Amino acid sequence: MEACSPQWQERLSAWFDGEVQAHEQQAVAHHLSRCAGCAREAARYASLRQALRAEGAAEQRVPPELAERVTRLAPRPRPFFPRRRLAAGLAAVLASVGVLWTSWPSGMNEALAMDLERHHLKAFSRIAPCEFESSDPAEVKAWVEREVGYPVEVPVVPGATLLGARRCRLHGKLSASLLYRHEGGKAMTLFLPLPGSTAAQEAARFAGDGPRCTQGPVGERICVLPGGGERAALAVSELEPAVLLAALARLSP
Repeated sequence: MEACSPQWQERLSAWFDGEVQAHEQQAVAHHLSRCAGCAREAARYASLRQALRAEGAAEQRVPPELAERVTRLAPRPRPFFPRRRLAAGLAAVLASVGVLWTSWPSGMNEALAMDLERHHLKAFSRIAPCEFESSDPAEVKAWVEREVGYPVEVPVVPGATLLGARRCRLHGKLSASLLYRHEGGKAMTLFLPLPGSTAAQEAARFAGDGPRCTQGPVGERICVLPGGGERAALAVSELEPAVLLAALARLSP
């Protein structure tokens, strides 16, 4: 096999996320021993995980494998601005509309931030980002509630196309993620953790009384909208925070 098939990409992703049982782990290990294409893909996942876990990830030299995956999210390069000047200007703009912005390290739980960026980048590095593909919010809602086990909202986001949904694990708990593609090709993921879960509590604690945005360890923007009853919704993308907040605002308070 010269290349890793989409089916095996899904199994490798689940394997790295710890979402397979013991007998499946053995099957994956056996397959990797005889499939060069999947072995290369596994090496790329390992590089991604190492980059996310490394200290000062935002400042470190990114491995070529990760750089290649991230560039797929940005068909057109953004103009360069000095990091400190950009962060200061962005903080001032967001503060003017009542949104708190913090750069990394930001006070957000580090494990949660890494999980969010990892799931977002891995999903959009795949040929088929979604486990369930549909642009119909009702169909996506039904699939998520059946597969994840709790009700969710699937918002229609102006200027973006709903691609579908994936299951993921945040703080080890099965959670829902909704995938969108904005005009211009840029990707966005909305994460909707189970209300009351550790991920929801950590996100709500980070946000405080209102929406709050930060930049994750790898550099993606992360915005959090807290809700009542230990609920929180999160958006991850390279898009500007105002775009992420507008998407989150489509969810019911």
